[in-house]
Amino acid sequence: MEITAKNFAEQLPEIRKAIQEASFFAIDCEFTGLASDRLIFPFDTPEEVYLKTAEANTPYIIVQFGLCAFRVEPAADGDADDGESAPTEPRLTYKCYNFYCYPKGRTHIFSCQGESLRFLADHGFDFNKLFREGLSFATEAEAERLRSDLKERQANRAAALQAAADGTADDAEPADVNMVPVPAEHQEQIDETAAKIEAFLQSDDTELIVDNCNGFQRKLIYQMIEHKYQQRISTSTITLENNHKCIKVERKRTAEEDQAVEQKRVAQENEDLQTTIGLSVVLQELSKARKLVIGHNIFLDLLYTIRQFFKPLPADFKEFKKLTKEIFPLLLDTKYLCTNAEIKVNVNSSILAHVYEAVSKAPFSIPKVQSGLPEHGYCVEEQKEHEAGYDAYLTGLCFLGLASRFNMDLQNLTKDGTLKQYLNKIFIARLFDNNYINLNGKEPTHSREHIFYVTFPETWRTGDIVGKFKPFGSVHINWLNNTSAFVSLHNRIASSSVLKTIGYHPGFSVHSFAQFTQMKLDLDLSEEETTPLVAGSKELVPEQLPVPNEPQPQTTPTRKKKQKKKGKH
Repeated sequence: MEITAKNFAEQLPEIRKAIQEASFFAIDCEFTGLASDRLIFPFDTPEEVYLKTAEANTPYIIVQFGLCAFRVEPAADGDADDGESAPTEPRLTYKCYNFYCYPKGRTHIFSCQGESLRFLADHGFDFNKLFREGLSFATEAEAERLRSDLKERQANRAAALQAAADGTADDAEPADVNMVPVPAEHQEQIDETAAKIEAFLQSDDTELIVDNCNGFQRKLIYQMIEHKYQQRISTSTITLENNHKCIKVERKRTAEEDQAVEQKRVAQENEDLQTTIGLSVVLQELSKARKLVIGHNIFLDLLYTIRQFFKPLPADFKEFKKLTKEIFPLLLDTKYLCTNAEIKVNVNSSILAHVYEAVSKAPFSIPKVQSGLPEHGYCVEEQKEHEAGYDAYLTGLCFLGLASRFNMDLQNLTKDGTLKQYLNKIFIARLFDNNYINLNGKEPTHSREHIFYVTFPETWRTGDIVGKFKPFGSVHINWLNNTSAFVSLHNRIASSSVLKTIGYHPGFSVHSFAQFTQMKLDLDLSEEETTPLVAGSKELVPEQLPVPNEPQPQTTPTRKKKQKKKGKH
């Protein structure tokens, strides 16, 4: 079901109910851009990957959030096909929501990546719906400030109403009005408004709408009304269908009528506040549920979600892990689950669509899943890839298929021994060995003594590098660009003699991994002292070090370029 600003308030109670009743969730996000991985090296640690991604702080945002709530129920007595007492499969239903998300207000600024927007457009993304009907959002701090400000305004009005009812109000100058001199350019409008009010009081009309005024002009009008018509009229601010605010003028009400109007106003303000906080309300509910949340290749989804709807990303890796578990205590990345040896035999590609294709046949099986929103269900044959709601649905199906390989108890997922091995481990692409973040503890460490950073002439090919390292046995090459690579020795015992005995060649240099790490550190410190870093700037890439491309293990004498695939990998 599509959720926009038009139907959010109406559907929110049902969304909350779906979250409360769900057994687990699948999520997916679409962004205005992807954080650059140009500084990620194949042998970086997970901590280095996180810090590089978080520190880049490119202000891309989530523009579509997919949430699919899956519910697992015990099979009904009549579900068995025969009269035998054999155990039957549990009943699975889902409710899927596709939220359009767009910031409101003049203070929100975000970046867009041209290729990402073109990619969304190629997959049918409705930008008109995004701009016109997208839900707003707020971080926890922003939401708390909005609630606090509204609570204070409502308390001030309540005090003024009580004072009026008790007969203790200061008629000469209300306490909540700060006198502002009327600028000459606004005097004519104030006079015209006063004339309209005079005419209204002489008429039989029940109300007068004063529109076509900005916030400052409304303040001046309220000020004039309070001092000229305080005992004769009552006012309130209303919002028109075009989202413009205006002043509604009515004849003075009794204290009881004022209380009734105020109660209605408070209810409307609270609803408006909920709409202003928007999608963040749903994310807060999802966090409070403390249930299993599943994503595919979820690293960026997780970082963007935390930053956009909860809190700024911590500068410390341990604090990031702590914050993530506070928000989502149970996470599962199906991309990482696909690294399981038993699964890899049958799942050759971990791209989401390819995973679904693999788990749709033996030895996997996807149980029957019915839509809890019959008019808004998905069908795999529709192939709506890169619509966040559809991808969340597909992620959930992939998980169910993968889970079937281990005969997991869907009614007690978090207690399953196999699944526990993969909980809270977030897959990281491009890394050679440490390919996940472990939110539950430390990641494994690996020796780098057998890895060397080499630079060479642009004319060199794989055979040239292999030839230089031939005395030390077979090697594995990770190309970085046309003039640099990482070389890993299969015979680790030979590592200690490489720097001492490898032959010289013009334009060819060899550094241990420790030396490479120090080179990066020295360069980082130098840049901090001399060059301010601009988020998203191409100048973030050090000229002294290579620009790393997709790691390309080489096993043949010729080097082939890999074309980077787009989509949910």
